Amino acid sequence: MLRALRRANVQRLLHMPWASGGLEAVAVGSSQSVTACSSSVAPAAGLAHPGPAAAVAGAWHLQLAHFSKKAKKGGGAAAAAEAAPADAAAFDMSETKKLMERALEHLQGELANIRTGRATPGMLDHLKVDVYGDRLPLKACGSVSVRDPQLLVVTVFDADAVPAVLKAVSESPLRLSPRAEGQEVLVPIPRPTAETLAAMAKVCKVEGETAKVSVRHARKAAMDGTKKLASEDERKRAEKEVQKLTDDMIREVEALVARKEQAIRSHDS
Repeated sequence: MLRALRRANVQRLLHMPWASGGLEAVAVGSSQSVTACSSSVAPAAGLAHPGPAAAVAGAWHLQLAHFSKKAKKGGGAAAAAEAAPADAAAFDMSETKKLMERALEHLQGELANIRTGRATPGMLDHLKVDVYGDRLPLKACGSVSVRDPQLLVVTVFDADAVPAVLKAVSESPLRLSPRAEGQEVLVPIPRPTAETLAAMAKVCKVEGETAKVSVRHARKAAMDGTKKLASEDERKRAEKEVQKLTDDMIREVEALVARKEQAIRSHDS
């Protein structure tokens, strides 16, 4: 395609009115700068010296090569400029911190519901019920209320789900002994014993592990985000910040669980 373009342009230049006169002077004057090109054209045409056609052809060769190089350089620069914004995408730690803090807040709420001295509705929030072919939170199956300091009542929304709710409560780590009365499940809360305290401590650990999983999920999403940074130094710096935040949050989770376990052992929760 380039060869056809060159031939077309040479023919066009040769047939212009000024090509027969002034072009010879231009060609002779520029013959020194286009020696390499004109020397290859002259023998083929059987000429001893480069004529106008050879000079024009040589000049066209040089001009085309010059602009081809510029186009390549310009294209590379343009491609780099287009790629730069995507590679240099800013990394924002605020969203990662927000997700991890949300996991901590949820853990604090769950631990606050674990009480050894009296009945609280939140004591059953962690329970899952196998019903309707799915595993649903207890609060999706019924509402929990306090009838007296030692008795919880679960009012089940669907009478057909009462057996499943009864089973979920009786199999919980809290070792409770519920009974059904119509569409209600009555859950007596016994005075704390060593056995029930140990069961509550186990629930604390489960909630703590759940919070750690949430923190690690936020860490993974953040680490994936650091891979978009263009600079390796920036990427390593961001990864260190994410890891430090993760370690701090994990330590906070463990501290919350340890404080709650201590409160349970001392009957002060």
